Amino acid sequence: MADGIALLCMLYPESAPKQERCLGLLRTNAREYYRQPSAKCTTWSYFQPLKPGKQPVIGGLEIYTSKAALQAQVNDTIYFQPYHETVKRESLYSKPEELVAWYQTDGFVARGKGSKEGEGVLISTTRMECKDRRKVIDVLQGFVTWVEENEPGVLTYAIFTRPKAANEVLLFVRYVDGKALRAHAEAPEHVEVVKALTAQQKSNTTQMWKEVRDSFVSNTEGGNGVQSKL
Repeated sequence: MADGIALLCMLYPESAPKQERCLGLLRTNAREYYRQPSAKCTTWSYFQPLKPGKQPVIGGLEIYTSKAALQAQVNDTIYFQPYHETVKRESLYSKPEELVAWYQTDGFVARGKGSKEGEGVLISTTRMECKDRRKVIDVLQGFVTWVEENEPGVLTYAIFTRPKAANEVLLFVRYVDGKALRAHAEAPEHVEVVKALTAQQKSNTTQMWKEVRDSFVSNTEGGNGVQSKL
């Protein structure tokens, strides 16, 4: 996926009912468009805050095989453009959506057919501002294999960077449930990684989310991938 591009999306529905309207439209897209091989979308995961605030928000991560694949999605007249036309016509958003492009540097997005799956997939997004980004990436890369081999409850552990923010790293993690999240956080290996990262960071912000039903994550073009059952 050297040429792949990831979009971290933040959508701001105007109200709770309009948030449900947006989610309904997004679920249709996930089922009927993004799982087609022609979409060239290897990841589609949408999520809501674990602890909702006053302002409704929907987060999302989409990964495409190339910038051309992303542009093809933007040009789609069956799902993508009608979605935005509906948003405008029904005034679904309180403010414009935020889209930030990232590129996967290391880690795994999905484990494949043998994945453990639960009733409530949790997600953490951690955005780090680094003193030395290379050292932060080295620490995380050294931890990826251990997570993949020892924590089946961690469904995704993916590291992203972007050229326009030379000191930033995004860590995107999906957990099968709260038990898996706690086990990961309390593992001695993770505690050591946090210590090493802290020494190389200026700041970091972590947000917790719950994956939306019918979201999916897959390493195979058009595959159903690992699906939430929320």
